[in-house]
Amino acid sequence: MNYYKIKPMKALFILLFFLPFISFSQEYTEVVEVPGKTSGQLYSIAREWFAKSFISADNTLLMDDRISGKIIAKGSFHISDSTSNVVWYPNFTIEISFKDGRYKNEITDISITSGVSENSSGTTSPFKKYLDKKENYKNLGDPGWRMSKRKIGKETAIKASEPYQSIYNLICKTESELKDILSKIQIEMKKSEGDW
Repeated sequence: MNYYKIKPMKALFILLFFLPFISFSQEYTEVVEVPGKTSGQLYSIAREWFAKSFISADNTLLMDDRISGKIIAKGSFHISDSTSNVVWYPNFTIEISFKDGRYKNEITDISITSGVSENSSGTTSPFKKYLDKKENYKNLGDPGWRMSKRKIGKETAIKASEPYQSIYNLICKTESELKDILSKIQIEMKKSEGDW
């Protein structure tokens, strides 16, 4: 039998060609136009938002530089699933850069800490680990899907699905919360000075 073999240099070329399209971590980025506001005004609005929003001990301002027009902070919040006792803590880095008439928002370095208790600080994993399996968690969390794939009863399917449904719910809530942070910043940035 003849098998098609890709030569090492050709494989490297193919990998390098597609590398810019491969995402190694989950992140949320947006560039928002805010006509009529200077970078200094945008910086002041964002700095006030951070002062009001990042008041927890889990949130830390890493860089606050008006001259370079950049604020970087680490944040964390906790979410739980109402159908189970699973609680996890999404951790992230948020960076906002300013130019006249626009700003750039980036949420990166997203990880999840789970298994936190009185005796344990838990374990931390990249959020991407969960996102890569999001569809799998959704399917395994659906009793109807389980019953269609295996010959099991409804009660067994429901019980087996619960932990997967819980993780799927937490993934969706985490995505929603991170997007909500960007949305809240955008609302503040776009307010006119008379909106109070």
